[in-house]
Amino acid sequence: MVRVTQMSLLFVLFLASSAFGEADKPGSEAEFNAFIKEQIKVVPKPTDSRCPAGWVRHEQRCFIYFPQALDWASAEAQCLTRGANLVSIHNENEYQLVKALIRAYDPKEDPTWLGLNSCEKRDSWFWSDGTKANYAKWNKDEPNYVNGECCVHLNYGGQKDWNDIPCSNVYPFVCSKETAFKLTEKHS
Repeated sequence: MVRVTQMSLLFVLFLASSAFGEADKPGSEAEFNAFIKEQIKVVPKPTDSRCPAGWVRHEQRCFIYFPQALDWASAEAQCLTRGANLVSIHNENEYQLVKALIRAYDPKEDPTWLGLNSCEKRDSWFWSDGTKANYAKWNKDEPNYVNGECCVHLNYGGQKDWNDIPCSNVYPFVCSKETAFKLTEKHS
């Protein structure tokens, strides 16, 4: 078990160091796939409470994929019951991590809810966790707001990036929350 933990730590350190090299080039898809598979199979020690069992830790956040298809509001409500929100994505590395997490459970990479929406005001995109919408990975010609589309999922169409869609549609979803360490740090 110690060896697996050391290997996980080395891989995380590798990802962190590669995130700041070559003009901020993200890790490869294969590296993210390996990272997710390693995180999923490692059972956290009782003393490692940064992320709950079953969640994947990356930097200061915890992520989990839920395969059940729900509408956007119900998916957000399920995340809230776990102290989380539908996932927000703020850079290419987080995008690739979320894609790899989905792929680990759904090799077909079917559409999956994100926490992004603009239902209150057109073109005012915001994340359900309250963070700033400072990164986007839209499919070509998106967002297009057809038929009241104000919620967002990823893995849509051939490009498999972001698409605006009616919030009443049902999809699996990814939740995220800050690690217990980060939360403790904030409140001290």
